[in-house]
Amino acid sequence: MNKQNYTLAGLLLASLLLSLLFYPLVGMLLDDQDFFHYFGRAVLEGQVPYRDFFDHKPPMIFFINAAGLLIGKWGMWLIDTALAMLVTAGLYRRCLQYKIALPELLPLLFNLMLRDFLINNAFGLTREFTTFFILFFFIVLMGKSRQRHAVLGFLTGLVFFTQQEQIFLLLPFLIYLITTKDTLSFWQRFSRLAVSFLIVPIPFVIYFILHHALGQAWYDAFVFNATVYTGERKPLLAHFHSIKFILDEGNFELPFMISLVLGIFTLVTRNKNKPLTLAAIFSLFFVLTPEMMGGRRQAMGEWDNYLGYFVPATAAVTMLLFVVFAFTEESSLNTRKAQWPYAFLLCISLCYTALQHGTHLELREKDPLFHTPELQYLQQQQPKDYQLCVFGNDSYNIYYNVLNILAPCRMVYQHFYKMYPRWDTDGKELQETEASLLQHKTRWVLMDPEWLNMFINAPQKDAWMQFLQTHYQRMDLPGKPNSMLWVLK
Repeated sequence: MNKQNYTLAGLLLASLLLSLLFYPLVGMLLDDQDFFHYFGRAVLEGQVPYRDFFDHKPPMIFFINAAGLLIGKWGMWLIDTALAMLVTAGLYRRCLQYKIALPELLPLLFNLMLRDFLINNAFGLTREFTTFFILFFFIVLMGKSRQRHAVLGFLTGLVFFTQQEQIFLLLPFLIYLITTKDTLSFWQRFSRLAVSFLIVPIPFVIYFILHHALGQAWYDAFVFNATVYTGERKPLLAHFHSIKFILDEGNFELPFMISLVLGIFTLVTRNKNKPLTLAAIFSLFFVLTPEMMGGRRQAMGEWDNYLGYFVPATAAVTMLLFVVFAFTEESSLNTRKAQWPYAFLLCISLCYTALQHGTHLELREKDPLFHTPELQYLQQQQPKDYQLCVFGNDSYNIYYNVLNILAPCRMVYQHFYKMYPRWDTDGKELQETEASLLQHKTRWVLMDPEWLNMFINAPQKDAWMQFLQTHYQRMDLPGKPNSMLWVLK
């Protein structure tokens, strides 16, 4: 083995070790991760996304989770880890190809940012997969394959149907791709991109048509996000406050600022590819898109700061730094000696974060949610599908996975009732939930009455409480009188 192979082996080992910090038996419980696990299992059991369960994500994540479950309990972690290692290898290869002075820096930085638990405290979430797909896009873009336009179109489709707004990070590169000089004409490039993009949605469209769910899929995954989820306006200064807070709290501020400053510096100095540098700078700014699209307010009246929305900064920072180091003609940036200080600044704090994470791992099974009197009682009863409804606190939805059962209603989670005044104002969704419970003769409802205090819409809260008290009664359990569990009368 030559030095390059040893370096690659070391990078792959580092990627694997960082991924092990998130192996399935450790880490905090995260609602989204457990929801996607549940939705993947529901798909395998014959349920159709949007028709049989609600979520506002595009469909790709449900089928990725279904594929992971087919592999086994560790399937999603294996898929996630394999993709991280493939990106690591591809990125290192491109760094060598473009003679970047420190070819190991960017693959290492990618892994450190991706596994920064302050930003990304779980694995297998939508924006983590779009980060992989975006970097695969960039790796292919920087190659010389004659088929790269077809591959790039397909990867664009994967990004869009995994997390819609993340396609903005690719738009500057797509514009660069079809407007710069090439052996293919503009229309040849555009048509190849468009046709290969359609390879992704066509199977979904056919699938939803066959299951009479296309209209529901369109509304839940696209219309809902534009009208409800991002419909609340947030003051501009509040957006800037959130951006500053997230970059600082998530330990991304230094990589973000270093890459931006270096990008602008190389744009105004000697640079062999200024159009690509400009595209990479715009892509970095598009990381802010999810934050700038709208507000998401909790019931207590404060704006939420979603750190996980900034996971794709991992890709944007990596791509911009690649363009800087690959095309700058400034001696202050294109030598190993010149790049070492930046390598230290970019990685040292992230290395400490990884070390801190690795020395404070906790087993998931120790979480108090696994040791409640309610769960112990339910495990003894061994409920079947549709016999338990978790209403309110989304963290308890993990019980569906623990008990390996399906929920009786399409609305598996209800946190929108405490976030959006315009959500379900006519009570239709709540009435459908109530009808589903009666149809399936659902035996138990798990709900903390204190959660209802966060209901924004008072009539809906009163209607739900009236339904619950009419058809169910609160249970006394050993060690917990007046528990959160309600049983059918």
